[in-house]
Amino acid sequence: MSERLSEAEISMVLDTFMYLDYKEAREGTSLSTILKDLQTHPDYGGGGVHYEEYTVLRQAAEREEVGNLIITCQSVNMGYDSGTSACTFMTPDGECVFVVYRGTGDGEWPDNGIGMTSAATIQQKRALSYFEQVVETLEIKDDQRLIVTGHSKGGNKAQFVTMETKYIRLLDACYSVDGQGFSEQAIEGWKDRYGASGYRGRTAKLYGIHGENDYVSVLGNPIIPKGQIRYVATPVEKSNFAGYHDIKYMFASLVYDEKTGNYRTVFNGRKNNDTAKQGELGEYAALLSGCVMELPPQKRDGCAAVIMQLMEISGGQMWGINGEQLKLADLRDFTLQGIPVISRSLFKENEGKALLDAFKDGNIQLGKISSDVILQVNDQCLLSQAEELKQTARRIYTLVDELRGAASRVPVYMKDGNGFCQRLNRSSKEVEGWQKKLRRAAELQERIAISYQKWDDKGF
Repeated sequence: MSERLSEAEISMVLDTFMYLDYKEAREGTSLSTILKDLQTHPDYGGGGVHYEEYTVLRQAAEREEVGNLIITCQSVNMGYDSGTSACTFMTPDGECVFVVYRGTGDGEWPDNGIGMTSAATIQQKRALSYFEQVVETLEIKDDQRLIVTGHSKGGNKAQFVTMETKYIRLLDACYSVDGQGFSEQAIEGWKDRYGASGYRGRTAKLYGIHGENDYVSVLGNPIIPKGQIRYVATPVEKSNFAGYHDIKYMFASLVYDEKTGNYRTVFNGRKNNDTAKQGELGEYAALLSGCVMELPPQKRDGCAAVIMQLMEISGGQMWGINGEQLKLADLRDFTLQGIPVISRSLFKENEGKALLDAFKDGNIQLGKISSDVILQVNDQCLLSQAEELKQTARRIYTLVDELRGAASRVPVYMKDGNGFCQRLNRSSKEVEGWQKKLRRAAELQERIAISYQKWDDKGF
């Protein structure tokens, strides 16, 4: 057997355990015992829905530093909601304690979007409550090593705990795996509260472990120091978009099968090697996130709400765990702000072009996309929407003419007296500015529709 697993790699293994969604584990039992109990379970060792995660855990647990870890303080047994989903592992001698958060749980997607515009969310606060309850329940001491970790939203919660907990002196490190960042309100709040030195002291305990093409860790504003972020190889088929953010692929390798002539994915108990930098998808996602974060907070909130609610609906939930629901204004913000940002970043920015390049044969021009990428777009619907935007722009232009006409009809003796004429002129310029933006949005949508039509005509 090779060298012992590092603290960071053990954290990644425990983050993988959370995706077993196994809530019947007996408090005080070892991870090896839990896995043995699941050996013949149809969902786990029996080859079912969680077999791949189980395979990673089973192989990792062959090492005593993993297999001997004891489970305790499961959130499901402590009165927390299903979204919080956390548990704690500790070494048999109690010298090292890992507090582990699962990724986005039932109904938590809208909460992710709120975290991009708010100082704190309900689910982040519940994660903090769980952590501090664990510290008090286990009576953590200075001579114990205390680690907090999580994947995806779990990584975001782990970071939030590090920045908020009153027990920061007891916390030694935070390993955030593909965890997203925060709003500017949250960051400015921490800087005001702790001062520059205190803020740096807390962020110095943060470590980021991200898949090379992960698209979640780049959301929001990052607070993990750049020198403490590593990228891990994630061999994923291009058609498996979700796999780029799936932690188990950080433990995967592609093996050539001589019988079939194809590659198959094999899961291991050790994480993959680090890569030198982000992949094309990761870089593009970072660019897109930056563009979204530049939107005014209210507009950004609407765009995020639509995207996160769609993710929630895809999982069978119609609204968030705390009753979050979409508003008409959110849909408007996404249509007028989000779609143009996405389109511009994908087709005009270098990172977007590089991403498209990565999905085509390198020997030919853009448009010859590989066969495992399927574009399903109703170009006629896009053109119809573009025409509606143009009509709206024309109606607005008529309004501009009316405002200017009204200003020209103001009597001379009133033009300099009360500023009414100046206000009319300023209003006409402001409305004209919106009219131009709307017209440009319509033209961009029309160009996109025409591009899709060309791709369809060529049989892509």
